[in-house]
Amino acid sequence: MNSFWKTVLAVIVGTLIVSLISCMFTTCVFVGMIASSSSADKGAKTSEGDVMLLKINGPVTEIPSSMPFAFDILGGITKNQELSLRGYLNAIACAKADPNIAGIYLNTDGMSAAPASYEAIHDALVDFRASGKWIIAYNDSYGFGQYYVASAADSVFVNTIGSVTFDGMSSVQTYPKGLLDKLNIEMQVFRVGQFKSAVEPYMVEHMSDANRLQIETYLRNIWDQNVKDIAASRNMPVETLEALANQAVSYMEPEELIETGLVDAMLYKSDVEKILLAKMGKDELKKHAITATQMVNNYEKLFPNTGEKIAVLYASGEIASDAKGSGDDIYYDNLIKNIRKIAEDKKVKACVLRVNSPGGSGFASEQIWKALMDLKAAGKPLVVSMGDYAASGGYYISCMADYIVAEPNTLTGSIGVFGVIPNFGGLATGKLGVNFEEVKTHDFGTLTTMRKATEAEAAKIQHGIDSFYEIFTKRCAEGRGMEQDSIKAIAGGRVWTGSDAVNIGLVDELGDLNTALAKAAELAGITDGKYYRSVYPEAKSSFETLLEMFDDTKQDLTLRIVDHIIGSTPADREALKFIEHLKNADRIQARSFDAVVY
Repeated sequence: MNSFWKTVLAVIVGTLIVSLISCMFTTCVFVGMIASSSSADKGAKTSEGDVMLLKINGPVTEIPSSMPFAFDILGGITKNQELSLRGYLNAIACAKADPNIAGIYLNTDGMSAAPASYEAIHDALVDFRASGKWIIAYNDSYGFGQYYVASAADSVFVNTIGSVTFDGMSSVQTYPKGLLDKLNIEMQVFRVGQFKSAVEPYMVEHMSDANRLQIETYLRNIWDQNVKDIAASRNMPVETLEALANQAVSYMEPEELIETGLVDAMLYKSDVEKILLAKMGKDELKKHAITATQMVNNYEKLFPNTGEKIAVLYASGEIASDAKGSGDDIYYDNLIKNIRKIAEDKKVKACVLRVNSPGGSGFASEQIWKALMDLKAAGKPLVVSMGDYAASGGYYISCMADYIVAEPNTLTGSIGVFGVIPNFGGLATGKLGVNFEEVKTHDFGTLTTMRKATEAEAAKIQHGIDSFYEIFTKRCAEGRGMEQDSIKAIAGGRVWTGSDAVNIGLVDELGDLNTALAKAAELAGITDGKYYRSVYPEAKSSFETLLEMFDDTKQDLTLRIVDHIIGSTPADREALKFIEHLKNADRIQARSFDAVVY
């Protein structure tokens, strides 16, 4: 009996402890939320000779993360200090405009991004230097993309036992068909376009010649652009850099690395900071260092809203037809609401659609296309600015624009369609002994993932894929003022870089968001250059974002927190999202899946 009551008491105490911990957790979250919200709008006070600390130590996303807080089991809950690409670029622009900021102290340890984002930050830093200000860069070690960004600095330093990765570029593709065959799992693939590589790994065990050709082409284009930029920044011949890429630079001894000219010196961080202080003419760094997060809060002060209003609408993530997922996708209904809001706002003179998407649902892409056509019909000039990706469905929602601007390293095109229906019948019945029996009233009454599609079913599915491809290519042809056959000649699911896309007519001009804004102003008849950007969707408060995190109709909080704590590469996230996507995917997909690894 004593044992019984001990057990009961233990359960009661345990329950109370769990409840207390839960209460403390919730309280910490809301206290942190209130504290961060109260200080969010505070701008940084600068004084003459200050330096901006530009630390980019994690993944660079197109827009602010939907995880506003960093979770640390020991340190508690703090506001996530990582900026988005937009945030970093705005911080650099603020530092350039602020007369008190003398230079930038740059650190890119741990930075990861897609090629176009690396390029955008590099170019912004080059522009910052062109204003007469200086940049000093220091890393413990440099990956290639990190070095590419740092090469824009006046001085590039690395730790005395650090390294620089300068060994070319690669794209690693995983082909699981052999494993699926062993498990008796068949991925029934329906597609249009020999270059539509998103589903190729489920069809064959090795890379096709077509896929290898497109990857080799865009990797070479991206590499050539990066090396050209590095050569200009470091005042080195392109030929010298090309030769270095075959000399295993990342394994060089310190003396060898210095001789390459890629870095100016190998120093301890403390010694670099002494050089920094001497350049600033200061005796203490902490008092005269402004973080990028603090700097970006001065944006409205340095760039007040004057002149005409141009809407900048962000479409970032996978295009989805429902509101469930990671919280960082393009839910077509939400995007359409913002498109209509822009169309109805008489103060908005033009719209720039900032696209960073590998595509997704064909249905959702078509609905967004229609809303954007209505926006144009309302008399609003529409210019697209492409980020890292504007591929497949990402191109679908771009093709009708009056003008398209892309970064040289943007991955775009991939005009193709596919559908995938997994067949687990071989595994369930052949391996596990589980049988499935159907009873139906008509021939097409059911199509499950527990058997192979019949010839008639497969023919109907393929017909649907072919029909949507016709619609897709027609939309592109009408939007670009080209013949449909001409679009098909460069479609077939092939991925192009922005540089190549200009040459084949898919893009009008190479440039960044500012290039697109200037073009939108021109099309709107704003001749005096006086305009300001109004961003959509509007930024949510920490409170609103936090509530969404706990809304299980939108996302799995536990999985998102785990991902936030352990981290993952952009390629990992895309692969996991693609697999998850297949569970409840729309029948027709306009999606690209091509990862570039530096």
